[in-house]
Amino acid sequence: MNETKVKILSIGDELLIGQVINTNASWLGKRLTEAGYHVDSVLTIGDGEEAILDAFQDALEVDLVLVTGGLGPTADDITKPTVCKFFGTELVFSQEVYDNIMAIFARRGFQMSERNKMQAFIPKSCIYVPNRYGTAPCMWLEKEGTVFVFMPGVPFEMKGIFNDELLPRFEQRFKAKPYAQRVIMTTGVGESFLADRIQDWEKNLPDFMSLAYLPQYGIVRLRLSGRHEDASFLKNSLDHEVTKLMNLISDCVFALDDKPIENVVFELLLNKGLTLATAESCTGGNMAHRITLIPGSSEVFKGTAVTYATEMKTAMIGVPETLIAEHGVVSREVAEHMALGMRKLSGADFALSSTGIAGPSGGSDENPVGTVWLALATPTGVVSQRYNFGKDRENVIERATVTAYAMLLRYLNGQDKSQV
Repeated sequence: MNETKVKILSIGDELLIGQVINTNASWLGKRLTEAGYHVDSVLTIGDGEEAILDAFQDALEVDLVLVTGGLGPTADDITKPTVCKFFGTELVFSQEVYDNIMAIFARRGFQMSERNKMQAFIPKSCIYVPNRYGTAPCMWLEKEGTVFVFMPGVPFEMKGIFNDELLPRFEQRFKAKPYAQRVIMTTGVGESFLADRIQDWEKNLPDFMSLAYLPQYGIVRLRLSGRHEDASFLKNSLDHEVTKLMNLISDCVFALDDKPIENVVFELLLNKGLTLATAESCTGGNMAHRITLIPGSSEVFKGTAVTYATEMKTAMIGVPETLIAEHGVVSREVAEHMALGMRKLSGADFALSSTGIAGPSGGSDENPVGTVWLALATPTGVVSQRYNFGKDRENVIERATVTAYAMLLRYLNGQDKSQV
């Protein structure tokens, strides 16, 4: 079965200069892939006629082109006139589009202007696709066997039109090849070391599968994906390969779906009826922030003490001044006392703590920038570990957060208990 090749084309100067993040392209890529279509390329261009025409011409090599942006009522929205030039047509007034615009303005209680009325002009040769979410028209045109679909750039409008109108039409027009994937979440091992461990397994994957390494702060996601005419066979084959993979790396896997590590910890704590608190210095409350993003986190999370200043470690969670003076604020002793103090203060079953130097300044020969001590206080004791997470401040904070949750996760899964 030949794959349907799709190109995603985003138009807008605001995307090129970074003023607006192009979430439309990533959303469309995900939805199209899930539907069984092959996203051949993604291109972002500015609001210039020549660039748009060149992009249209290059896109004739694929089956389907999805274009977002440039359909508004202002002077910089030049997509429709440029479409007419490329397809050899002209703009004409559409009563259907006009009635839709009128209905939307009436529903919102606004008065429609002459500028908005201009949106009712669409290329004569296009098929109008209803947009019940906004005033910009969605248009379907074809040239040399390639289908071009022009959608609004406003994300909620684009998503609504795609789901309601376009995907059903694509299913009638184009052939889809079933796609499936499995995501394996790992921590505690670097990308290159992980690749070495599984290289023989990876070399022997079926030719309709592929493996991608997706590293992020303290985590490597493995995405095993494939396409096959037989969806059931594809699913079973992926499951079989994941089983073989788990025999090689089960010690560093924390989830078999694309799930943040704090969510896995949250679910384990919730199921066991256990609670957590955090005492944070260099992570600045990021541990607490990550878990409180989870709905229902109040069932598990007691609270946090962001003891950023040295004196706050003593005032809030009882770290002795003499201990800090003797060992320094970035030390095993301080990290452990922070965790123990927070566990006592909160009454939680577990407490995580962090103290370190996030940078980019403030390091020393003994504790260079990136040095972090993490500690975990449990019902039976405390365990701690020293790390160096590099010189990038955001990287230090995020990796320290992930690593702290990994420390707790190992304990909950029955590992590392001999140390506490």
